[in-house]
Amino acid sequence: MNANGAIHRAFRACAGFTLLSGLVSAAFSLRSLGMSNGHEYALYAASRSVALPLATIVAIVTRSRGGVAAMAATMTFVQFFDAWIGFEMGNPGRAFGPLSFAVLNIVLLLWMRANAPAA
Repeated sequence: MNANGAIHRAFRACAGFTLLSGLVSAAFSLRSLGMSNGHEYALYAASRSVALPLATIVAIVTRSRGGVAAMAATMTFVQFFDAWIGFEMGNPGRAFGPLSFAVLNIVLLLWMRANAPAA
């Protein structure tokens, strides 16, 4: 296998999944914003959730491995905390979905790091 091809595949997989994770998180925040009739805490949560995929897009467009890694780590934490909230609420659907996203995101981040060119 071509090492350069593996580097690009790992970057694209990690970046793409991180973006998907951010978009899912933003969609849920925007949905809850509509359900809360514009409550101020929902507004703040939505603004932060929308910023995450936008920052990921910037990292992808600039082809910044460090930026994608930072966003992947951030989205991993977001999804782990979402899973924790789901477990606290006693709702397996709200726990295992984010938990699976967090685990997959960290696996892809580690794959991208393992395929990073030597410094």
